[in-house]
Amino acid sequence: MASNAQMIPVKDCGRFNGFRNLFGRENHQWWGTWQWLIQVAIWLAIVNGLLATVVLAVPKIEAAQARAEINAAQGRAAMQSLSQTALMVFFIFSGMASAAGVVILAQDALIGEKQSGTAAWVLSKPVSRLAFVLSKLGADALGVLVTMVLVQGAVAYLIYRAGTGIALDIPHFLGALGLLSLALFFYLSLTYMLGTLFRSRGPVIGISLLLVFGNQLNSMLPILGKFLPWNLVMDLGPQQPALAVAAAQGLPLPTVTPIIGTAVLIIVFISLALWRFQREEF
Repeated sequence: MASNAQMIPVKDCGRFNGFRNLFGRENHQWWGTWQWLIQVAIWLAIVNGLLATVVLAVPKIEAAQARAEINAAQGRAAMQSLSQTALMVFFIFSGMASAAGVVILAQDALIGEKQSGTAAWVLSKPVSRLAFVLSKLGADALGVLVTMVLVQGAVAYLIYRAGTGIALDIPHFLGALGLLSLALFFYLSLTYMLGTLFRSRGPVIGISLLLVFGNQLNSMLPILGKFLPWNLVMDLGPQQPALAVAAAQGLPLPTVTPIIGTAVLIIVFISLALWRFQREEF
C-alpha cells in the first residue's frame, strides 16, 4: 500500500531548506563525472581551436604567400591588427557558440526533471522549491564559469601571447572575462526562466537561441541592443570594439548600459523563474 501512496510536495519548510544537499548533488553531476572534461574539450576545440588558427596559422600562411619583407612600421601595424582580430574572434565565438552551449546544457535542467517525475519526488522531501531551483542554477553557473570562461580564457591568453607577442594586463583580461561571464549567465538564467513557463523543450531552446543569434536585431532595433548582452561581446559599431575587447585592452568603456541592462535582466529572469516554479503543479 505504501508504494501506491501519492507523494505530496513538502511546503512547510524554510526558504532554503535542503539547498546544501541539493547543491552538493548537482555539483557531483558536474565534477564527479566526465561532464566537466567533456565540456572543456568541446570548447577548447571550438573556441580556442579557432583562435589558434587565427593567431598562429594564418599569419604564417600569409607570409609564405607574400614572400616579401615589410618594414618595422608595417609589421607593428599588422601585429596590432592581428591582436585586435584575435580578441574579437575569442569573445565573439565565446559569446555566441558558448552561449548556444549554455542553452543546450540548461534546457533540460527543469523540464527534464518535471517530465521524469524527479522534481515531484525530490519536492516530497523537506526541500524548498527555492532551494531546488537555486541549487541547479548555482551548480550550472559554476560549471559554465569554470569550463567555458576560466579554462578557455587561460588557454586563450597563452595562445594570444604566443601568437602576437603581446602580454595583456591580467586584471584587464579578467575584467573582460567577467563581461563574458555576464553574457553567458544571461542566457543561463533566461533558459531556466523559460523552463518554468513551458512544458516542452522546443520553445525553451527556440526562444533562447533566437536571442543568442539575434544580434542582427541590434541594427534594426538599436534601443533593444543597448540592454542585451550582444554588445558585451560583439562590436558596438565601426571603430567601436565590443566592451569585452575594450576591457581586455585596457581601453575606456564607451558605455556601461549593456552591462547594467544585462545584470538587471538576469535578476528579473531568476526572480520570475523562482516565482513561477513556486506555483508549478506536479
